[in-house]
Amino acid sequence: MINTFKKVVRNNDIDNIYLTGFVDIEDGIAQFYPDLRFIYFEINSKFIEFESINQYSKLRIKVVNSVNHNFEIDEDMMKGKSSVSEIILTQDGAIGNCIDIIKFYNLEEKEEELICDAIEIKLKNEQVIFLDPSFYFGINIGGNEQKEIWKLNLDNNVEINETYIKISD
Repeated sequence: MINTFKKVVRNNDIDNIYLTGFVDIEDGIAQFYPDLRFIYFEINSKFIEFESINQYSKLRIKVVNSVNHNFEIDEDMMKGKSSVSEIILTQDGAIGNCIDIIKFYNLEEKEEELICDAIEIKLKNEQVIFLDPSFYFGINIGGNEQKEIWKLNLDNNVEINETYIKISD
């Protein structure tokens, strides 16, 4: 699975970042409610699905063909997605948001997915994106500050093994 993952992201920009959720309309006003268990990176017409699992203690990573809606909603609600790339990425697409280095924390490689405690993604433009699945409502996404908060919240007895992968050429 790690080779499939590398093949998708190698020398390709992050085109978009999506949250999934549902839309509820009340009194003629639509409200989007994100399901923070899922975050999707769109890269080269594929999607990297990040899912918080094991009661928000692990991150499952899969390569998928589309943004999925893996949750139940009431019949009066609509499934939805929202682009958050303008909020997360510090550079616009013209400058490029190509992944340079990925650091997995306690990586487990399976046939169709990767499981880890957290992931740090460094872009060629030097931006760091850290995904922390231990956030109370799902995945918290940030930079080095989020990484430090994640480290502070770790149990002192937990051993952290880092798997460092250079992606770009």
